[in-house]
Amino acid sequence: MRWIYLLPGFLFLTFQPAQAGHSPPKVVLRVHVQTTGEGQSALAVTTLTIPPNGEQIMVRTLPEVTEKDLVDAQQDTSGLHLKFNHVGQVNLSAVTAQNQGRILVVVLDGYVIYAPNIDEQIINGELDIPRQINSQVLQFLQEVARRNVRQAAKA
Repeated sequence: MRWIYLLPGFLFLTFQPAQAGHSPPKVVLRVHVQTTGEGQSALAVTTLTIPPNGEQIMVRTLPEVTEKDLVDAQQDTSGLHLKFNHVGQVNLSAVTAQNQGRILVVVLDGYVIYAPNIDEQIINGELDIPRQINSQVLQFLQEVARRNVRQAAKA
């Protein structure tokens, strides 16, 4: 019989609208490198489909660079220009030095947006993608970059 007294309080708590704080828009940027998959577990390798011809390649599951390493994103008539922090710069330099002839795959929000053959080492931490992206997605990337710069300044 006592549960009847608890019921109104339970219903009050259950049907109150949730108070959520504002969270910044999220955008997922991943840079992977092609691998042969030899000697690696199935968890360490992922298959991606590369447009436009649908070629499937294996890449390392863990990305070399992510949006967490992004410090600037700009777009002009020649395409999208991404700049990475020191960690991103070191990782991009190492992966492009050690994987000449393989494919570097840039994935934005789950879509492959660029997949060039690695023909030279990228030492400046900047990745130029000869493609335009949606202005809203560009704004999201810029917000992430600004947030990363602010967090680095606090550290």
